[in-house]
Order: sequence, then structure tokens, then C-alpha cells
Amino acid sequence: MKPGLERAVDIANRALRHVPAYRDFTGGRGPVTAAGFGSLPPTGKVDYLQRYRVADLVWHGDPSTAGTWSATSGSTGAPTYFPRDALAGADAASAYDRIFRAFGAHHRSTLVVVCFAMGSWIGGTYTYLAALELKRRGLRISVATPGIDADAAVDVLTTLGPHYDQVVLTGYPPFVKDVLDQAAPEALAQQIRILLAGEAITEPWRDHLLRRIGAPGQTDRICLIYGTAEAGVMGHETPLTTDIRRAAVADPALDRLLFGEAGSRTSTFVEFDPQARFTESVDGFLLFTCDSSAMPLIRYRINDVGTVVDGPALRDLLHETGHHGLAAQVPPSGGFLTLAGRPDVAETFYSLNIYPADLRETFDDPRFADDVTGKFVVEARHDDQHDQQLTITAELSTAAGLGDAIVHALTTACTEALSRNNREYRALRASIGDRATPRVRLCPRGSGPFAPATKHRYTGRS
Repeated sequence: MKPGLERAVDIANRALRHVPAYRDFTGGRGPVTAAGFGSLPPTGKVDYLQRYRVADLVWHGDPSTAGTWSATSGSTGAPTYFPRDALAGADAASAYDRIFRAFGAHHRSTLVVVCFAMGSWIGGTYTYLAALELKRRGLRISVATPGIDADAAVDVLTTLGPHYDQVVLTGYPPFVKDVLDQAAPEALAQQIRILLAGEAITEPWRDHLLRRIGAPGQTDRICLIYGTAEAGVMGHETPLTTDIRRAAVADPALDRLLFGEAGSRTSTFVEFDPQARFTESVDGFLLFTCDSSAMPLIRYRINDVGTVVDGPALRDLLHETGHHGLAAQVPPSGGFLTLAGRPDVAETFYSLNIYPADLRETFDDPRFADDVTGKFVVEARHDDQHDQQLTITAELSTAAGLGDAIVHALTTACTEALSRNNREYRALRASIGDRATPRVRLCPRGSGPFAPATKHRYTGRS
């Protein structure tokens, strides 16, 4: 039996009895076995969560079983609310305990600076409460919560950071980069670790931030969480997953076998606990089963494209491609996820999908890292002749403008990245030529589409 399947079956059977919406959604069917678990229909935001009243989605039809309500970031539309309870808090603390011990927080005093949005969004309050629970468990942790106020975050880093052995900056990748870009050299000279969530990063971007904090090559200083408002922490990077991903960047054979067509440049690779988050890949989409909230989710499809790899399969794959040292480090009971992104977060251009991930490597390129923040917006517009034009707006690192040279360089780099990463775009460009070339615009820092917000949107879709 697959690790975690027995618990997933138990969650499903309890939901069939005690969650009114799920009982109705499945047609009132009886208990399932491990063999029949895969016959349960996948659930989703539209066909399940938005179809029923909140009261009918929670255990025993009682909304008061929720301790805290958190909102999604609304990446694909209006925010949706999800409940948290004590079990969710314990799950979060367990995940953060693993991450912070990897950061050495069990033998160093640590200041955690929460740069996720505070309020109803999950990132800030989730991280804050998890850090307080780690303190209760005995770790020497203090927490500051500047949220998405970059000036306040820099002040915390500068004023409070020196009183601790290390500082852990937590937040969305582009915002953490903003904070580091604005910090003085003496603040950056501290022992800084970085905990990220909310979007994928590239290895050049990781390298840039490591150089920024004076720790080139120390990849264990940065950890990316794969998390969602629906289910909290789904998985997170470990030193091993980062090493494997970096090996795939340099090895096309490993890259192809592990990440497929999406490739390691834009795919996230994390380890997860199958007992806490039973995960399947069906038709290329990840399905999760968990009950770490007042609202159980059974075979829930967030719309993330990815694959599930167990420990033995990953070990075999690494041996097959000659990475025997990495293979020896893979735990046989481990579970691993590759995450290629979400097909519903894209811009439509000439009826094909342009994904922000296709362009990510351009804005993480060391050639541009000092001139642009890494935030950009891709959108399809119409010109005066009503012809469609692909437009990419990039945020400048400083208020000062830059000349035409960087616009030309970014245009070339964006075109090359799209041609390399997006097969449909490559075919379109071969067909219509320069009409497919994106138009790059530069925008002063913090203005236009880059005005302070809970979470940056990379497409013009509302």
C-alpha cells in the first residue's frame, strides 16, 4: 500500500459520514477501500467548494469547528476562504520545525521577520503562529511582523537583527528581494536565512540572493515552501532537493527524466510527508487528500501541474543518470513532488497561453539583476490598428530610468526565453515572425502595476 493511503481512506470515509457537502457530492455512496479510493471523484474549487454552503463543507456541518479563516491570494479570481483548526496548527509547526532545524535554529538565537502579508491571507498569520509554536517547543525564536512594508522590514533587519545569532527573512520571493535590495551593507553582513513561498524561483535567482547576503554557494540558506491556502504547507525544499534540482539544471538527461518538458528552470522540487498530505498525480494534475483543517479535502485539485515521485523511484532515476552520491542520500520512505505551475495563471496571446514561468529566467539573469527587481507583468494588448501585441512591463530597481540598451537586451532575452520554454510560442514566431516579439516597457519602482499589494500579479488577467 502506498504511504499515506490508509489515512487518506480513513479521511474519505469519515467525510462520507460527517461532511454534508461531500456526502452529496459523491451521491451518498458507502465506505471505500484502498482499492476503491481512486474511484472517488476529484474535488475542486468550482465544482465542489463554490457549489455548497460553507456550513455543509465542514465537519458535522458546523462552521464553529474552524479556529481561523484564511483567504487565498486570488491568483485566478476572487479570494476563497478556508478554515484552520488545532490540527492545522500542529501540522504547520511540524513542517516549520523541520525547516528551522535545517537553518540551525535549535542551537542559535533566531529573529524571524515575517514579510508575508498579514491579515486574512494565510502566509503571514500562518508563519507567525508556527514560529510562536516553535518558541513554545523550546527554540530560541523571536518574531517581528512588518508584513509587506519594505521600509519596516529593513528597519527590523537593521535594528533588531544584530541582537540575534541569525535572522530568517520570510516572504514572497520578489518582496524579500526588495527588502535585501534596500538594506545597507552592514545589515546584509548578518547571518541571514531566507524562507520563501507563493511562487517558484530559479537557480540563478537563488544564486543572486546568496551573493546579496554574502553567502555564495551556501544553498541551504534558502528554502522554498510549496503551500496553499487550502491545505497549508504541502511540501518544502530540503538541502537534498535543492542539490538534485541544481544537478538537473546541468544535466539534460536528469532534467528530462525528473521534470519532463517543463524542465528544472521553472519547476519546483520539494519533499513532502505522505502521511500528512496524501498526494496523487492524475492526468498531470496534483490531487491532495488531507484533514488538517475544519474542512477536509479529498482528492482535491488545486490545478497545479506536477508529478509525484517516491523515494525508491527517485533513487533509481539518480542512479540511472550517474548521480550516485545524491541517490545515496534519498530516504526510501520519502515523498517528492515536482511542480510545473498552474495552467489557469497565464496570458492569452494569439489563442496560446503565455506563462510567467516561461519568462522567469530572464528576470533572474545576473545581467539584469541589479537593474530590475524581478517583478514583471505580461499581457496581451491591442495597438492602434487593433493588432494584438504581447507586452511585458518590468519594474526598475531604482527610481531612475534606464536607456534603450536595456530595453533592447530585455526584449531579446524575453524572446529567446519564450522560444526556448514555450513550444506553442516557438511555432507562432516561426509563423508570424517579428509580430510575436514582445514589447518591453520599464516602470519606476512601486508605480503602476507594481504599487504595493498583498501579492504581485504576473499577468494582466483580472
